[in-house]
Amino acid sequence: MNNSNNKKTMASMFRDAGIKLTPAQVDEFWKFYTMLVEKNHEYDLTRITRFEDIITKHFIDSLMVAELVDLPMPLLDIGTGAGFPGIPLKIAHPDIPVILAEPRQKRVQFLHEVIDALELEDIEVYPHLVTDHSFFEVRGVITRALESTTESLHRVNHFLPMGGQVILMKGPAVDGESTDSFARGNFTITMDQEYTLPGTSNNRRLLVYSKISDQVKKTYRIMKNPDETEGVAITSPDNNRYKQLRKITSGDGLKKAGKTLVYGKKLIHDLWQSRPELCSNLVVWDGYTDSDISFMELIQQFTAESRFLILKKSLYNELDVFSTRVPLMEIELPSIEDWDGTVPEGCMLMLPFQDPVNTGAVIRSAVAFGITRVVLLAESANPYHPRSIRASGGTVFDAEFFRGPSIHEIHETGVTVPVITLDTEGTPLKETVFPEKFLLVPGVEGPGLPAGLKAQAVSIPISEKVESLNAAVASSIVMHAWRSSL
Repeated sequence: MNNSNNKKTMASMFRDAGIKLTPAQVDEFWKFYTMLVEKNHEYDLTRITRFEDIITKHFIDSLMVAELVDLPMPLLDIGTGAGFPGIPLKIAHPDIPVILAEPRQKRVQFLHEVIDALELEDIEVYPHLVTDHSFFEVRGVITRALESTTESLHRVNHFLPMGGQVILMKGPAVDGESTDSFARGNFTITMDQEYTLPGTSNNRRLLVYSKISDQVKKTYRIMKNPDETEGVAITSPDNNRYKQLRKITSGDGLKKAGKTLVYGKKLIHDLWQSRPELCSNLVVWDGYTDSDISFMELIQQFTAESRFLILKKSLYNELDVFSTRVPLMEIELPSIEDWDGTVPEGCMLMLPFQDPVNTGAVIRSAVAFGITRVVLLAESANPYHPRSIRASGGTVFDAEFFRGPSIHEIHETGVTVPVITLDTEGTPLKETVFPEKFLLVPGVEGPGLPAGLKAQAVSIPISEKVESLNAAVASSIVMHAWRSSL
């Protein structure tokens, strides 16, 4: 039988099977068949070599699926081999985006050649084994692979969304398979259909599972091929981006770089929502996994802008000063203007704390009690130091800061509002009457208050067993007392 007759026979076999194709699609199938036969020995594509068997067992069997079930889009074909069922489905249904997953490099080469020769669009090749580190944005998975149903469901569970479908093309022996509790907890079977390949006695079985859980998990890895890494891979301490990140973990580096680091998904997400202009680079480590869909969407946005950095674990550990094992974000420091002496109604806090932890802790209390304007005295730690941000729970981004004088020079600024300070020899807190507007100035940790500020001090009664309260704690008590007096 010559090629012309073979092509006509193939078209007739499609029609007899009830599969409707355009003449152009028949031409594509013929080109695919020709390439399969010509390249079979070189690329080790298939052990099925008879003309009729290739058409029936590869082409028609692949297309029968679309006759029995509505195909989800996009569709991932796992273990596609020489392109089955993915390429036949793509030829017959060109509107369906398809991903062909195949780890064997000879077959990967063949798939690319077929895609180019047939000029197929919206189809790609994933040249790796699909594992728990693989991730795809698809609504459906199809496979003719020989692994068990349970293995297939485990393989795709971490990336398939709720409602996504798993289409398993099986032989009649599938009756002997069973699924484990994990698979049953995440999937439900929606179709179990037996069928026979037209013109043969070959029985087939189509199983369709739908995902009933919303569990997803994505792993971000540094790949051997940089183009396959989702994000920017950083593996050397000499990398300029890494050097910048390493520098801002210290106070001095903070000032020079004009940037800082924030730790944790919630704070990162909140900042992205409220202050996106501050957000610079998002940082995780090689092998980071996430199951939070909203955060994965955030990662996707940063990836598109080349601002998602995946660091070698040892490099990430150098930045993880709190040993938190959470994502980090590099942000631009908000600007801090000089204080012009203006004092709003109520309480305005002046901070001399040199410890960034105390600075962050008292700012957290201030914001909690409605005090959002804070003067940073010359002695004060930077409120955007990573330790201060952490101690504040991120509330430093809800406050407005001003650069002020030294604690020794407050009265020299010409302030006309009352200044309330904290000192163990001051007026008992319960006897204090708060003015309509005032400055609250706790002392510097250790040295306490300059002598010139002690006259306006209030004190907090404590047990004789304790010499003094932590400065941030004492300040919080006074702010609470003021707030309660309103």
